[in-house]
Amino acid sequence: MKQAHRMLLVREWWDVVCQRLGGRRLSALAPAGSAPSRRSADNPGADASGPPVVGSDDATQAKRSSIFGKSPEEMKAKVRQSLLQEQYSVYDRYHNKGIWQRIARSSVFESAGLFAIGVNAIWIAIDADFNPAETIMQAPPFFQVVENLFCSFFAFEMLVRFMSFRRKRDAFHDGWFVFDLAVSSAMMLETWILPALTLMLGPMVSAGGWASISILRVFRLLRLSRMTRMVRLCRLIPELVILIKGMLTAMRSVLYTLVLLFILLYVFAIAFRQLAVGNAVLQSSYFPSIPGSMYSLLLHGTFLDSMGDVVHVLGSQSIACTVLWWFFVLLSALTVMNMLIGILCEVVSSVSASEKEAALVGFVKERMTALFTELDDDRSGMIEKHEFLTVLQKPEACRLLRDVGVDVVGLVDQTDAIFEADPADGHEGGGHEKALCFVELTELILSLRGSCLATVKDIIELRKYIRTVSAHSAKALQKIDTRMAQLEAPSPPRLAEEGPPPRAARARRSRPRR
Repeated sequence: MKQAHRMLLVREWWDVVCQRLGGRRLSALAPAGSAPSRRSADNPGADASGPPVVGSDDATQAKRSSIFGKSPEEMKAKVRQSLLQEQYSVYDRYHNKGIWQRIARSSVFESAGLFAIGVNAIWIAIDADFNPAETIMQAPPFFQVVENLFCSFFAFEMLVRFMSFRRKRDAFHDGWFVFDLAVSSAMMLETWILPALTLMLGPMVSAGGWASISILRVFRLLRLSRMTRMVRLCRLIPELVILIKGMLTAMRSVLYTLVLLFILLYVFAIAFRQLAVGNAVLQSSYFPSIPGSMYSLLLHGTFLDSMGDVVHVLGSQSIACTVLWWFFVLLSALTVMNMLIGILCEVVSSVSASEKEAALVGFVKERMTALFTELDDDRSGMIEKHEFLTVLQKPEACRLLRDVGVDVVGLVDQTDAIFEADPADGHEGGGHEKALCFVELTELILSLRGSCLATVKDIIELRKYIRTVSAHSAKALQKIDTRMAQLEAPSPPRLAEEGPPPRAARARRSRPRR
């Protein structure tokens, strides 16, 4: 009887462990005659190979909470919130009502601004070729009208964008608004403010005061600042953005490569300068001094300009200089410069991959968030398991996930694990589910793509999950050991098992008292 009850408790323990690790009951796979080694009821954590003791983890958790001032769960929630925050959009700082924000949000208004930037860039070239005047006041009427039209449009654009902000100081925290404001201010300074000052200070201009023609030419250079508006057009072409970011990212590596090239130029310039001593042809033509030698090496040896003529002169004057020259060409032109090209290609390739990934993730987040919002039954902003399965039944969602490399069938199989409640939250039994926010669920789905590689973070999370499950399994085993110890304890003797009392005792109990 006791053996059967013990096997029943062992099967119960096996079901608990399997439910924790796999979410299903595997009692049929348990060996009939196998049972875990009995641990001491007094010290369940004495086995060195067993799971850690729950009490020690609780103490460590409390100590860690007291050290950092906040519990690890609170810190983890804060970090997750900072990582999963929405991307910045200037439209979020606009008014929700009003004519100004309606114009600023309009796609027609944005397209008109980009079109005006492109036309203005072409107009600057036309003005530079066909406008002989130094100032706008001296220009032909056609050029004056066009300049004022461009200036009026960009001024109106800045006014619309400024009036659209709920808090006007937020406008000066937006990088693109500040950039466009600086360019528009330079344009208004050249087109409106400077001519007005010239009219008010006419005698000083004619007398050659501070507003002389030479000063006006300096202000005319402000027109070149309009070309910086082309940066806004570059945002419409992702390939240009990738190239620009790649150049900015590779600046450090390019700088080190140029430092290496400068060292080579300096060392070989000293060598050629020493070898050219006493040779008037080499000293006067290519190696007059150290800076002159470096310039000749850079121009003819690195950039390979007129290299054939240099080699003929060196061959006719000095064999040693010719051998050293070819060695320098091998190092600088064929090694350093090609290494620089390889660095640029590698950086641009990595930037391109990151930009494509960012664009893909942003697109998936936007589309999936729209689907989740549509199917959010309780409008809580959280997605539960049944809502998620409803989303996966939509062909649009399946097509979107398949395009980004997510195995939809495998994702359905992982649904139980995705929405399984964390054992650290106090859910000791199986079957508990949790809800996830839109951004967190999207990040989790994208991490399940086949192209994603396992990282150290994934191994640490797996280790943490296994330790948590092992701790709760140890707690369940401790309860089972307590129950088994109670069953194996000797029970008090019962009256039926003692047998009939002795004859003398029966005689004394049956004798009447006097």
